[in-house]
This record gives sequence, C-alpha cells and structure tokens, in this order.
Amino acid sequence: MFKKIRITILLSILAVVAVSTYLQIYHVSDWKKPLFVTLYPINGDNLSSTQEYINSIAADQFHDINRFMESEAQAYGLTRRPLFLIATGKQLESQPPAPPKQQQKKLSMILWSLKLRYWLIRHAGTFGLDTRHIRIFVVYHKGEKDKALEHSYGLQKGLIGVVNAYASEKQTQQNNIVITHELLHVLGAKDKYNTNSMPVFPEGYAEPEKIPLLPQEYAEIMAGRIPETAFQSIMPSSLDLCVIGPTTASEINWSGFHK
Repeated sequence: MFKKIRITILLSILAVVAVSTYLQIYHVSDWKKPLFVTLYPINGDNLSSTQEYINSIAADQFHDINRFMESEAQAYGLTRRPLFLIATGKQLESQPPAPPKQQQKKLSMILWSLKLRYWLIRHAGTFGLDTRHIRIFVVYHKGEKDKALEHSYGLQKGLIGVVNAYASEKQTQQNNIVITHELLHVLGAKDKYNTNSMPVFPEGYAEPEKIPLLPQEYAEIMAGRIPETAFQSIMPSSLDLCVIGPTTASEINWSGFHK
C-alpha cells in the first residue's frame, strides 16, 4: 500500500511539472507580453575579490542584453516593446547542482533537472505557474589564465539558466554574450557549433552568403564565434558583433513576425 501511495505522489508531481512546463514554453514563445528575466549573482569561488565584483554590479550592467534582443527582433518584424524586463535578484549563497557528464544516461539528466528545480524552489522562491519568468543564475569566478570556465547551460523546460562568468570588469561584455546565449537556449534556440567549437555552415554563420565567405565580421549568437578561416574562429568582443540568424529566429518563434 505504501509503495502505491509513493508512486501516486511521484506521478502527481511529474504531472504538475509536465503541465507547468507546457504552459511555460507556450507563453514564452507567443511574444504577446514582456518576459521577466531575473539574474541572480552567486560567488562561485568564495573569494573576496569575486564578492567585491558582485557588490559593484550596476543596475545598467545588463542593458546591452535587452538592447541587443530588441534590435535583432526588429529585423524580424517584432516591434512590440518592451520584450524583456530584466532585473538583478538577490545574491544567493548556494550553488546549483552540477549537471551530469554528457556521456551519462538520459535518466541522469532527468534526475538532475528535477534536482535543479528543487534547488530553485528552496533558494529562489516558488516554481511552477510563473509562466513568463525566466531565472538565470550567474556564477562568478575569478578564473585562471588559459583555463576555461565550466560550461554554461539554459533549459527551456523550467525556464532556467546557469551561467559561469568571470568576476572581471574587462569580461563584462563577453559575460553578457554568454548570458544572452543561454537566455536564447531557454527560449528554444539550439547551439550552432560543432565539437571543435567551430560555427556550423550555414546556420552558424552571421552572413552565409558573403563573398568571399571568410573571414566573417560577425558571430551568429548561438554559434558564439566569428569564423576567420575554415579552421579558426574568435570570440566576439561584445554583443555589437553578434546577430540572431534566421534559423535561431525560427526556433524562438520570431519568423512569423515578418512584415
């Protein structure tokens, strides 16, 4: 009997999560109302220098994200304003659970996703029917020379993003690129680079019809890099050197707004 009750409770929880997920994905893709985006800073290495950087974050530090998204949306005929209401949330003391390695089984990903949602409930308020509220947790690190930070990720199911960012004013613009990239993942966009981090042609190129094709001048935001040769690409210095290509626009439901 106890086992049946436990299974019933688990199935009920999964049903609530499934309905909530459907409503979230539906509402964030209709673009009828502004989407709320809250960015929660986290001290990822517990260093005093990292904390000093977090304390110095200004209210307008993330305005470039909104400006970029609205400018790109206009190119696809979506002129409704504002698209996003971006705010900085309280600093969190707890870090989100680490995702499983890519080679681990799908069940591990499902369990991790549930752990992440439970963590969100405990540390960032309620979870469920806030269908237009995207929450991105920005984990700041001092970083080490010639060593990349852990991979960032954005989940459409749950409207959650986790960004590993540098606690350095010099890296603010590139942090905003990563935040925007993961925000677009939350909205349904897919990566457009291969296992060597090279942009995939043509959808990963900002100007796939350019002659000569290389070098490119801009980065498709979901490819994240500017191709210079067939085997070499560089990080853009800011969102000013990024674009949202037509495939990404279609994935986030912008293609239907063309005039």
